[in-house]
Amino acid sequence: MEEKQGYQYRSLFWPILLIGVGVVWLLGNLGYISTPSLRMLLRLWPLILIVIGLDIIFGRRSPVIGGLIGLGAVALIIALLFLAPNLGLETGGELKTLTFSEPLGSATSARITLDLERYPTTVEALSASDLLIEAELDTLTDVRFSARGAGEKTVSIEPVTGSGFDFDWFDLVGADARWEIGLSPDVPIDLAIDVGSGSATLDLMYLEITELEINGGSGSTDLFLPESSSQYTANIDGGSGSINIDVPGDVGVRVVIRDRGSGSVSVPSSYRLVDDMGDNDGDTGIWETDGYSSAAHRVEITFEPGSGSFNLR
Repeated sequence: MEEKQGYQYRSLFWPILLIGVGVVWLLGNLGYISTPSLRMLLRLWPLILIVIGLDIIFGRRSPVIGGLIGLGAVALIIALLFLAPNLGLETGGELKTLTFSEPLGSATSARITLDLERYPTTVEALSASDLLIEAELDTLTDVRFSARGAGEKTVSIEPVTGSGFDFDWFDLVGADARWEIGLSPDVPIDLAIDVGSGSATLDLMYLEITELEINGGSGSTDLFLPESSSQYTANIDGGSGSINIDVPGDVGVRVVIRDRGSGSVSVPSSYRLVDDMGDNDGDTGIWETDGYSSAAHRVEITFEPGSGSFNLR
């Protein structure tokens, strides 16, 4: 008795779709399709799900139908890429440089909040400037800058993100984009920074900090603490990126780590463990430098670990 062979489905959908992706990639490399148009295509990724669904429903009935669906999908993608400028689908896709500033004026103190999002960022002290803050930001999206108050200034920098799924993290343009932010060393500052997914170099050495809050993200953070602030607290929430902290030699330091994260914790051996919080594992406890309580300049660092490393140097 002849054994019945199982039906084997061979669709032309996937080969044609792969060929189409190669064609689009080649056209982009040759300059026939602009980079903003390619970025627009990433925002239309749900079309892929629709096309795959059509192939599952109809394409399995015949290789020809699957091939036609693949050809239609490729034709639609190429048409959208070429027609994107006329259809207004490229909004927000071009790299631009935004500049913001706020004069120091009569300010005697400031509360500054920085949401760094995904761009490599440097924050440092301004030199010989009558500005409270000056920022030069390379960005693919809009950024909201807010400044209010007179004696006590409140300033914030916050990216404007769209609703729904955002695939702007596909960095097809702006590989060299950076954020440069300068702050005045002439007034006391409460500073809050959300690192985000980009790396950050926070050089606060010449600033007068009264309170510091840092939310770590997936990007690495190099933090240089002030050398002349008399006494302040630094609350740091760890993320998945590393956090490296440099402390000036004459600053007294108290480090408080109450919880254990999955990342490593490194405290210099010269710091004295004053309270191991009963676990004796080296990851949680309270450490102090010699002479902390009598130091003219001192900081208390409270660290909430994440999955990234914490290195105090």
